[in-house]
Amino acid sequence: YLRPETAQGIFVNFQRLLHFNQGRLPFGAAQIGSAFRNEISPRSGLIRVREFTMAEIEYFVDPSDKRHPKFEDVRNTEMVLYSSCDQMSGERPRNVTIGEAVDRGVVANQTLGYFMARIHLFLVHIGVDAKRLRFRQHLSNEMAHYACDCWDAECQTSYGWIECVGCADRSCYDLNQHSKATGTRLVAEKPLDEPKTVQVCECIPNKGELGKVFRGEAKTIIQQLSSLTLDECHCLNNELKNTGLVSDILLNNQNFITSL
Repeated sequence: YLRPETAQGIFVNFQRLLHFNQGRLPFGAAQIGSAFRNEISPRSGLIRVREFTMAEIEYFVDPSDKRHPKFEDVRNTEMVLYSSCDQMSGERPRNVTIGEAVDRGVVANQTLGYFMARIHLFLVHIGVDAKRLRFRQHLSNEMAHYACDCWDAECQTSYGWIECVGCADRSCYDLNQHSKATGTRLVAEKPLDEPKTVQVCECIPNKGELGKVFRGEAKTIIQQLSSLTLDECHCLNNELKNTGLVSDILLNNQNFITSL
């Protein structure tokens, strides 16, 4: 197995990283490592290769509050932005401040805008000509499945405009997928201004009893129970109350009787 990106190592360690930050959001994690792509025909120098070194930052925020505490420090940073709307209408890229772009909704939120500005400043600092640097927004038909907004920092080279850095709002797609596959809760909690009581339906299997009855198959059944959605939990609960029989649809053709 050769990883196409290093970011998944950050996502699977989310709970540990959250603990290091005393359970608080926001926080960020960065790493550098090798990544690999199934490039059929490597060419164009360093552009199309099968193995390369990449650096990635994952910054976790409260999805209901994507403001950034240091956004005002970069608000007046001027950048060349090529939005999806301008691309579709045949317009040219625009030179705007990142503050204006966020205020007008061109860039989705302050956190995304902050890191775009920092990327711009870093690239200029290491010698990239600002006149040959732009940020291009992904069109809807090229947006990655995990992203709700994505911008590429592109540099104009002898090969044309080439993506050098990608900056995406991945929302909670990755954490949801890892949580669903492993049955592990990859979530952060925050205190509410006013306490709120909600009713939940959660499947908590008796692992000891399942082990006695199903032995080697118990682990699979426990994993399936842990991955049930809220609606499936309600359905299972109703079936147990009414018939005492668990549906084979929910448990992969495994029927068993349980006492309530």
